[in-house]
Amino acid sequence: MDDAPLSGIRVLEFGHYIAGPFCSQILADQGADVIKVEPPEGDASRGTETLSYNDVYFHALNRNKRSVMLDLKSDGGQEALVTLLRTADVLVTNYAVGIPERLGFGYAQVREINPRLVYVHVSGFGNDSPYAKRPAFDGIIQAMSGLVHLTGEPDGMPMQAGLFVPDHVTGLYAALAAMFGLSRREGTGEGSFTDLSMLDSMMSLLGPCLAEALQLGVSPMRVGSKVRRSYAGTYTASDGYVYLAPMTLRMWTALTNVVEAPQLLPYFTDPDTDIRLDHRDELDRVIEKWTRAHPVADIVARLGEVGVPCSPIFTVDALAVDPHVQHRGMVRSIPLESGPGEVFVPGSPLPVIDTAYSAGPPSVGQHTGEILGTDPVPADLASQPD
Repeated sequence: MDDAPLSGIRVLEFGHYIAGPFCSQILADQGADVIKVEPPEGDASRGTETLSYNDVYFHALNRNKRSVMLDLKSDGGQEALVTLLRTADVLVTNYAVGIPERLGFGYAQVREINPRLVYVHVSGFGNDSPYAKRPAFDGIIQAMSGLVHLTGEPDGMPMQAGLFVPDHVTGLYAALAAMFGLSRREGTGEGSFTDLSMLDSMMSLLGPCLAEALQLGVSPMRVGSKVRRSYAGTYTASDGYVYLAPMTLRMWTALTNVVEAPQLLPYFTDPDTDIRLDHRDELDRVIEKWTRAHPVADIVARLGEVGVPCSPIFTVDALAVDPHVQHRGMVRSIPLESGPGEVFVPGSPLPVIDTAYSAGPPSVGQHTGEILGTDPVPADLASQPD
């Protein structure tokens, strides 16, 4: 562990739900000592029933951390907070705007205690936004960011994504911000403050959509299971669904040969003449007539042989047993926090420390005595943010 990228770095996490814990989980995987500072009942997303939905979600975001329980409204809790802050390199929080200041760990307050601290505050809209005081969960940000508007069938209701995309994207940005802050500190010796907005994080994914809307006069719209401005999309097979992406002229020619539909060829005859999108519906009907007559495995195999990108639409359980996923170790297990047993969690796409999956989440306040030298935990060292 000594040669891990973040060996010797201590991170304080004042986090709940997803974005903050996901950020510090990434840092823990790289060897950081992550101390989860919790109220007496713990992170609001802790499960109360073993292997319930909340319980397994909490496990996926909080393994390999230590927990300290503090009452930040008490003198004892504030004294313990100062002790922790003096030893920390990074502080990550996704508490709502104003709560860190109310509980004594706003950036201006902690900078007086530890000017080298790298501080990352995740919130829905940021500290200086006109919406700063608005509550913002993942679905709110999906709705405001354009993600919901761009998801779903063209003539149907806008749809949320199937995963908590804004929470996780913002958690990734928060981990980057922590790393950038540590890098800057190497050169300047000073800490830093990053005011990270979930809405800003999602807007960074819009790519060309802003220019389309503001300069080209084309408001981006949802296209269902197709891909905007590219000839790719989802088709029905006899036993499921497949995703096809015949993007190039070579791929299109190969596809028309496999589906035995030479009438498709004239719509894409050279790289500078591609009129397929103008006739998408009629071309898709020809392609789907063929896919509907074949099982998924046959479609994937036959198109794969001729170099046309094609994939099954996996369910999560099918994905988990896929040879790539198994080979890359992307399904892992960690010990249950509540006792014997284990829970499956996603692996990390990055190289991680050897012990990354050997410890489950801590119980609430499990390491308070170990870290603060108070054992058992004093009663006035625990409360919750409000």
